Amino acid sequence: MLKIVHAADIHAGRPASRELDKEKASIRRREIETGLFRIAELCRREKADLLLLSGDLFEHSHARATWAREAGEVFRSIGGTRVFISPGNHDPLVRDSLYKTVDWPGNVTVFESDRIGEVVLEDLSTVVYGLGWRTYLEHRRLLQGFRGARDGLFNILVIHGDVVWNAGASDSGSQYLPIHLEDLEGTGVDYAALGHIHVPGAFKAGEVTAVYPGCPEPLDFGDKGERGVYLVTAARREGQAGFSVSPEFIPMALREMRSEDLDITGLDTLERVRNAVLSFGDSSARKRDLWAIRLTGVVEPEIVFDIRELERSLGDDFFFLRLVPDYSPGYDLDALSDPENSSLEGRFARHLMGLRDELVEKGEGRSARIADLALQYGLDALRQGKVILRRGR
Repeated sequence: MLKIVHAADIHAGRPASRELDKEKASIRRREIETGLFRIAELCRREKADLLLLSGDLFEHSHARATWAREAGEVFRSIGGTRVFISPGNHDPLVRDSLYKTVDWPGNVTVFESDRIGEVVLEDLSTVVYGLGWRTYLEHRRLLQGFRGARDGLFNILVIHGDVVWNAGASDSGSQYLPIHLEDLEGTGVDYAALGHIHVPGAFKAGEVTAVYPGCPEPLDFGDKGERGVYLVTAARREGQAGFSVSPEFIPMALREMRSEDLDITGLDTLERVRNAVLSFGDSSARKRDLWAIRLTGVVEPEIVFDIRELERSLGDDFFFLRLVPDYSPGYDLDALSDPENSSLEGRFARHLMGLRDELVEKGEGRSARIADLALQYGLDALRQGKVILRRGR
């Protein structure tokens, strides 16, 4: 049985979000960098035969040269595991690439050409194919026409690229090495170790088992949910041709990106909102993870919450907290629409409500929603002297 650890998109050296303070940004940057070390520990623990790294191992513009040397020593420490690296769009093999500054140990193969190469591992009855990016953008279908199925061997492809799901599309428009499903299926390999997409997942392209492991550590709030790597086992089918391939997702991120909605309707003080925010997760989860909480609902127009002050007051309770105001002041539109209401607010509201209703009758739904937003923003400005932005409406 062959045992493989498949990872991608570590992005070592990537600057942390500018929303983090200096201390926490430094912590996150180091946690992302040490993702590779934890992956190596998994290889040791599982006695993995292969470690496949499908691109964006580091950020070319930001990674430390010393980190690349540290990576070399990490690979040396797992000498019983063969390591195959397919550089991607964030760590391409450009002239001053860090890949060229390290004397990689003998168990490491970096695919340095944008033409598919191969390494045959006779002792493992395996062949590994791969290529490396040599530029930051790649429009070509580099898999088109490639077939790498060697009889009797377990065939692996390591590549960093963007799968095109629209069957038959002649031009995907992707700038990140478009991988058409028919090209992937046509390779004839048993396992395609993909990189570039940060969401983990496995799928089939014909008989090809393909996996995006995602990023081992979440990099921004788009990377929600568990993050980690894949542990893949492959074995010959008894009495049949070919191999059975079993990919298993292994969570390993130190922190999660969490997004939640909080309805603050009826909460009339900052302290009540604060207590409601503290209802999410337990203390350890709040102090461990990065949270974005969207405040929704309807509040009295006279109530104004200082969101930034609320974030600061909760700073010791969360590793990171972003509060997104998306609540609406509860204006009494019935009173404002009364023709006898001669106030500026009343006249403004009647004009916008009339415009909105006309647009609805014409079937112009999008324009009607814009008019409704203009009504709310205008009343904000007239009543409170500022506008409360409403997202997703």
